[in-house]
Amino acid sequence: MSAPVVVAWLPGRWEKLLPILEAGLGEMELRLFTQLQMAHSFIQRAILEGVELFLVIAPLPEGKEFLEEIGQRWPLAYGLALVDDPTLLNGQAPYLIAYVREEFHSLIPYLHELRNRYLERQAREQQQKILAELHRVSLSLTGEVRLERLIHKLLRITLENTGAKAAFLIIPHENHPERFQVVGYAQEGDYEPRPYPPCPVEAEDRIFLPLVLHAARVRENLLITEHSSGSFLHQHPDWDRLEVRSLLCLPLIYQGRLIGILYVHEPDPSLENLPEKMEFLKLFTAPAAVALQNAQLYAEMESRVQERTKEVIRQKEEIERQSLLLRQQNEDILASLRYAERVQRAIFPSWSELQKILPDSFLLYKPREIVGGDFYWFAQRLSKVIVAAGDCTGHGIPGAFMTIIANTLLKQIVELEGVFKPSEILYLLNLRMRAALQHEEEMYQRFREGMELGLIQLDVKRHKLLYAGAERPLFLVRRGKGLEVRGDRITIGAPYENEAPEFTLHSMDLEPGDMLYLFSDGFSDQFSSEGKKYQLRRFYEFLEVIADQPARQQAILLETELQRWMNSARQTDDILVLGIRVT
Repeated sequence: MSAPVVVAWLPGRWEKLLPILEAGLGEMELRLFTQLQMAHSFIQRAILEGVELFLVIAPLPEGKEFLEEIGQRWPLAYGLALVDDPTLLNGQAPYLIAYVREEFHSLIPYLHELRNRYLERQAREQQQKILAELHRVSLSLTGEVRLERLIHKLLRITLENTGAKAAFLIIPHENHPERFQVVGYAQEGDYEPRPYPPCPVEAEDRIFLPLVLHAARVRENLLITEHSSGSFLHQHPDWDRLEVRSLLCLPLIYQGRLIGILYVHEPDPSLENLPEKMEFLKLFTAPAAVALQNAQLYAEMESRVQERTKEVIRQKEEIERQSLLLRQQNEDILASLRYAERVQRAIFPSWSELQKILPDSFLLYKPREIVGGDFYWFAQRLSKVIVAAGDCTGHGIPGAFMTIIANTLLKQIVELEGVFKPSEILYLLNLRMRAALQHEEEMYQRFREGMELGLIQLDVKRHKLLYAGAERPLFLVRRGKGLEVRGDRITIGAPYENEAPEFTLHSMDLEPGDMLYLFSDGFSDQFSSEGKKYQLRRFYEFLEVIADQPARQQAILLETELQRWMNSARQTDDILVLGIRVT
């Protein structure tokens, strides 16, 4: 890349500034003109040719129009006006004005200031570019839950950003974490997954095993080349046997646990001198680890469900001959659901952790079929706590799958990307849920999976509340009187036309003793044994009555009221009620 250009129009005695400019601008390319028309012509030609224009210099007052015109036509270029009369320093101008005395050395600080501004802007632009690319990659990974396709995506992204010839994905053995196995391989130009039977890493003779083991121990990105100084790994005999010039290992770490290692064969050696590329690869490993872990959990759950489904089909034929097998079949199905429940609960955040932050709180969680589509989620940053209560489409295993996707997306948006405003969280969640459910594709548009969600940001110290909702309201009780704050009539993940809808942000001041409730529609939609629905109005009135009780007692009272209403009726839907008292 060519050096940024500095254009200076210095008529008359100002030409004596040339040595000072050359000393103060360093590696910048300086173009000096004594005639204004020639300076104009060069700038126009430079812009057309894509040359990066950094700075335009001219004296005042004769260069005032020149500087203003350049500032309007090319606003990214800085302007520096030179004056030898202190009275010209007064007034506002869209360029920096430097008072230059006869020795001219007073100009150097101004040049250094502008150069520093330029370098800082370059760094910001590069960081924004990295974050934009990381966001695109994260969205692509989050939308893929099929393990084989996800592995291929991870390898493709790694190859594209390292200029490598080949890449492997290595993961710890399920039962022996100290051992590793290779589960994926891709070469440059592979646009579809390449069949690769998993094998122990020792059996893959194209992999430099000492580098993999060292990366697993230190858990840092490791790049070694044939010119790397001080690398003890060069002394290993396998280095010469492989005849490689450079290797790169990218450990995938999530919550302190090694999820996998991306092993890159022959990356571009210039990566050593490309800090922006290494910064992207460092940030990329976090969403890659989350996506890989979730795809493994999804594959494990799907495999278990498929195994149990096959078992149910086989035993259905046996039921006609042996009624005794019916009990065994029911036990197997129950075991499958219990296993799914453990997987789902492992993904949910621990409620006891939230109670450490908000001690006077409760959770009433009653899935209709052991696992279900209702879920809660929370995260903390300093004194602010994000709490969400959601209701996904479906019950049982389908609903549980949806909660896994929802938890994954919320972790990515809040914990990895640092988005903490409720309306922005719901906006991004809506976009990514729709991408994950593939509603853009025609073959999936007949499905209507989605999610209703109420989400609050609670500032514990300042007693401030921000709320945004997708079909689910927030109910606040203060001194026995309730207030309903309704969310937007938008279902997360549902198809929409034109631009993605934005969510309304509600802000409230809280008082000690206020009681906040987030809930699904399961309680208010529950039918009695006479076929009557409980209804939201009756639910709000009951909350107003019990709001002054301790949180733990409120949970007991709610469950008692639910049993009284149901009597002998079957539970209609998943039920979730979450209560938080402001202290």
